[in-house]
Amino acid sequence: MIPKIALIGRSNVGKSSLFNALTNSRNALIDQTLQTTRDRIYGYCLIKQNQFCIIDTAGICYLKKKENKNSIKYQSNQQTERAIQESDFLIFMVDAHIGITDLDFHIFRKIRKTNKPILLLINKIDNIDDISQITEFYSFGIKKIYQISILRKIGIDLFSKKMLIFWKKLNKTNFLIENKKTYFGSDFLKKKIKICVLGKPNVGKSSLINSLLSSNRIITHSTPGTTRGSVQVSLKQKNTTYIFTDTSGIRKSNKRKTRLEHISETKSLKIMKNSQMIIVVLDAYMGICSQDLFIINATLKSGSPFFIVFNKWDLIPKKKNNEIKKIINNRLNFIKNITYLHISALNRIGLKKIISQINNIFKESQKDFNSSYLTSVIHKAIIKNPLPMGATGKVIRLKYAHLSSKNPMLIIVHGTQTQNIPATYKKYLIRFLQKKLQILNTPIKIFFKNNINPYVNNKYLSSQK
Repeated sequence: MIPKIALIGRSNVGKSSLFNALTNSRNALIDQTLQTTRDRIYGYCLIKQNQFCIIDTAGICYLKKKENKNSIKYQSNQQTERAIQESDFLIFMVDAHIGITDLDFHIFRKIRKTNKPILLLINKIDNIDDISQITEFYSFGIKKIYQISILRKIGIDLFSKKMLIFWKKLNKTNFLIENKKTYFGSDFLKKKIKICVLGKPNVGKSSLINSLLSSNRIITHSTPGTTRGSVQVSLKQKNTTYIFTDTSGIRKSNKRKTRLEHISETKSLKIMKNSQMIIVVLDAYMGICSQDLFIINATLKSGSPFFIVFNKWDLIPKKKNNEIKKIINNRLNFIKNITYLHISALNRIGLKKIISQINNIFKESQKDFNSSYLTSVIHKAIIKNPLPMGATGKVIRLKYAHLSSKNPMLIIVHGTQTQNIPATYKKYLIRFLQKKLQILNTPIKIFFKNNINPYVNNKYLSSQK
């Protein structure tokens, strides 16, 4: 079992920065805005071939006695408490520049009650002028105290080594990684599908993932922009692990109010490119707007397989179901062969269809086709709808095709005068290939390559003439 370490502290002490430094990633969102992190984020780090699971948490804050349980503050604190419960030991982070605050003492009293081992980590030591600012932290009574500056990269390597020694003394067990197959869990060899969930704010992306997991893993709230950055969670069924990445809502560039929103949405678009599959979530009750079309177009350009989920379908009156479906089809008539699902994440309606659709699309995207078969399909398409004459009057010929890559699926077609193939004919070929190859939900990219005649501009042949 891999040891879990939770990073605990008030907001803006550097938990997310330390998380990124230890995991050698940028998974945690970093900003000066208070409560930037809201959900708990997991990552893995290796220290001398020993693997640790690091949990980044939200900054703990004071709650009112009658705090609404659905509020973001309450849910953030709940996420932190769950991280504390499942961790093997805690890293309590404080700010050397600001010093000890009442909130630090409040947090320390909370985590001390858990009876879990605690390391005190003093961050931002580069900002202090007086040593007394460090000595005051000894009043917590924690034996293991370390000093770092994440910004200046001071003391991080030494702290990670001390953390390993601390764990070995506690547990007397080495979590040595002997084989890369064991990295990130014992089920490395099982099938894993990475799915990115996209949509504008407040369409129900987090609610959908929570319903699939049957738990309140991700914070949900009616306030737009509740999810910041990205949250990765996994669902295991049989021999398949579905890795869902919840992303922040994507707005129009002219409607982004803060720098944090811009960073979050940029990150969402990057995650989309690195996923094996995309679920675009739309609000069925609000209808399709220009922002939804922007997200769908961005998904199409990525080349990744995707399908569209219309959430909040339970709010549509049954009498208007067919009417709304016709409006949707007219609005999305530029998309061909893409599946639409109608669900209610809140009432857990239609969730089985989502997993089934993910499995179907994954099978399609993993299909392999040899060159001879692809070439025969291209020739059938030409027979059914002959190629037009090129702009220069020269005949366009498509000779053979082969599969270059999968997910996104790229087919290279070799021929002559391919630069003169009209865009409409290219679209026709893509749709024809999707139907014949039985990969209706998988986008195809076609790259046309001109065959070069080796005898053109040959000096020897020119002299013979």
